[in-house]
Amino acid sequence: MSGNTQPRVPLGGFDATTAGLGSIVGAGAFVAFAPAAAAAGPAVGAALGIAAIVAFLCGLSTFQLSRAVSRRLPADQGGDATARTAARILLGPYSGFLSGWTLLWSLLLSSAVLAIAFGAYVFPEHPRVGAAGAVVAMLVVNLLGLNRGSWATRFIVAFVFGVLAFTVVVLFNEAPNQPVRVGAEIEATPSGVLQAAGLLFFLFSGYTRLATLGSGVRNPSRNLPIAIPAAIAVAFTLYWFMGQSMLAYYGAAALSAETAPLLDPMQSVGANVGTGALVLAVTAAALGGLWSLLESAGRTASAMAADRDFPSLFAASRPARFGAGETPWAAEAAAAAVVLLLVFFGDVDALLGMASFALLFYAAITTVCAFTLKDRTRYAPRVLNLAGALGALLLALALPPVAISLTLIVLVAGLVVRLSFRRPRTQRTPPPF
Repeated sequence: MSGNTQPRVPLGGFDATTAGLGSIVGAGAFVAFAPAAAAAGPAVGAALGIAAIVAFLCGLSTFQLSRAVSRRLPADQGGDATARTAARILLGPYSGFLSGWTLLWSLLLSSAVLAIAFGAYVFPEHPRVGAAGAVVAMLVVNLLGLNRGSWATRFIVAFVFGVLAFTVVVLFNEAPNQPVRVGAEIEATPSGVLQAAGLLFFLFSGYTRLATLGSGVRNPSRNLPIAIPAAIAVAFTLYWFMGQSMLAYYGAAALSAETAPLLDPMQSVGANVGTGALVLAVTAAALGGLWSLLESAGRTASAMAADRDFPSLFAASRPARFGAGETPWAAEAAAAAVVLLLVFFGDVDALLGMASFALLFYAAITTVCAFTLKDRTRYAPRVLNLAGALGALLLALALPPVAISLTLIVLVAGLVVRLSFRRPRTQRTPPPF
């Protein structure tokens, strides 16, 4: 999840695919392979393929749902919160709250993962301090109302993609020179592969941005169903080579113990060129992702406050100092405060597991809502919605039990608190699908 790709000028199919890559290829690639190797061992590639298939199925459902929402509600009702809006209409207000609450936590947990990735690579001696600094800096940027244009997305994705491809070459080149690492081998098991697939789903979670571009793309009914699988396929190819090159360099056991697995091999490139390029790529990917995720979290919380799901304080906003529109300053400040707590007290592997569970649970809600739609397209029959829901739930339940338990505690606690308060009877019900 790495960037705001909503363009001002409608994009064609190729540009939409590029914008999708800008959302999918992000800082998660720098930290997700180590815990995946710990779960799947040498079968990381198989786990990555499963994650990509589930992301593709959920992406089609998200596009289908976004298309239905945009036809019946103003454009600002969609975006990241498409499933929240649809669940509120199709399944009732409390289902809408659960969907929004899950989305919000997926954004907050993902922000913490990206911040820690930034700290681990850019400030390896003081990673948490560096991560906290990144969160504060992006909060200030959002409070000022600065928006990232599509040109910045293209530049970031081209640079990050190029550096990651360069790391693959370096890893494969240096692998034969590495000493044989003695340690217990990690065997690939079906449960381990599924767990790794659930963790690696995080790498593809930016598909939601592409699937909800809507009017930002010319002829979206034709271009987006092509751009979604194309972007996922290109990202999968890059990620697959990254995973295989890391396994060749470290081996599964040694890779599973690394917190910043790309730092060591890139030091072999002379004159600090490798580490310098890597640090710049992590900085661009992580800060770009934080910029977008914190903004999305703030706007989601503000929208939920407007629906009386949160206290009215979180609906407070002010005109953007730089740019158009309103900035939900209270919600964005609260979101950044939560992310700071996660950064200082959370472990990156645990946060990645929790973020993946929240993302998969939200994807399952999206596919269930898409399954109930009557207005359907030929390329998204109900069987694909069902397959996406089952795949998302299967990967979610395969994640580490601690990550599942902690995330469920947060989600259930929020729902219990919401059920304790009655919704106002005067609230307008959106038109049905």
